[in-house]
Amino acid sequence: MLFDTFHLPYSPSPDDDHRVLTEQIEQIVEAERLGFDTAWLTEHNFTGECAFGDPLIFGAALSQRTTRIRVGFAVLQMALHHPTRLLIQTSQLDNLLGGRLTIGIGRGSSFNQFEYAGFGVDTEGQRERMFEAIELMERSWAGDYSPFEGEHFRVQVHGVRPAPIQRPHPPIALSSLSDDSLLWAAGRGYPVLLPRLEVGRARERIAFFAQAIREAGHDEAAVDRALDHCAVTRSIHLADSDEEARAAAAPATARANAARAASRMLNTTSISAPMEAWKAPGAAPAAVEAAEGVSSVIQRTYILGTPETACEQLAELADAGVRRVMLAFSWGDLEHERVLESMRRFTAEVMPRLGAPGRPAAAR
Repeated sequence: MLFDTFHLPYSPSPDDDHRVLTEQIEQIVEAERLGFDTAWLTEHNFTGECAFGDPLIFGAALSQRTTRIRVGFAVLQMALHHPTRLLIQTSQLDNLLGGRLTIGIGRGSSFNQFEYAGFGVDTEGQRERMFEAIELMERSWAGDYSPFEGEHFRVQVHGVRPAPIQRPHPPIALSSLSDDSLLWAAGRGYPVLLPRLEVGRARERIAFFAQAIREAGHDEAAVDRALDHCAVTRSIHLADSDEEARAAAAPATARANAARAASRMLNTTSISAPMEAWKAPGAAPAAVEAAEGVSSVIQRTYILGTPETACEQLAELADAGVRRVMLAFSWGDLEHERVLESMRRFTAEVMPRLGAPGRPAAAR
């Protein structure tokens, strides 16, 4: 089992933003020292609590502070990007990182309408736009500079410089949950990044993807490689007892959810009833979390407790076919030193039993 870190930094106020961003860099530098494989950076705007607006700029900063750990996006919201600009930015970032970039892509926020409104983007048709954007980027990286005539993009790219270090392009992973998205990723042999799913749901989605990628005609080496890089997300906090970990986690999560909800409710003059939309049938997991409160989500998809508790829950995921976990050590307003201590305990007391500590993060 491989272990990564996942970063969606909570900032209680604008006055805390600089501190929070500095702490995130320190945590990723420590993650590299401890032997985590990849640091995954999110992209969210106008959430009310996230101090993390541009993962591309943040990734460039990490290129100057790290040398081994891979840097991935979980994920770039394609709805907010033009693919030509993105392929240039990611090619340059791969150079700055020395070939350590993984490009995680999603269609766009499924629950935060303010991100679409802030960029003047229509919410409809974003999945198809994402598929087309990735195709355009693939063609350009492959050296096909013929005119691209799609439904959403009509461009002609005349060469990309600098060329990425990883050829033909940095690894791509897709934020996927629906059958259609999983089938599309499987067709191209791309791994998928899954949200905080319960064990049973994770088992079903991983099995669906594994069958789809085999049926798409990929050989077993490609199937195995893709499954190695499919990941499920978990928030985690370790302590001397399960009770102590839960006592720290519940208020930290509640305060973050309250800040998020308050920000969105203040902006309902232009976007109607976002809180009600979160509760709609079929809402995305993140939306369900925001709507239904803290306790049930913590019970199902957070790892809170002793290292032994963490081993038990991660073993359940491994049994479900999950080979990689993106671990959010920093979430809510957990103190920086608590986060670092939890990371250190994980690598000392959990990773040796379930993973390979210090495994070099080679290019994929």
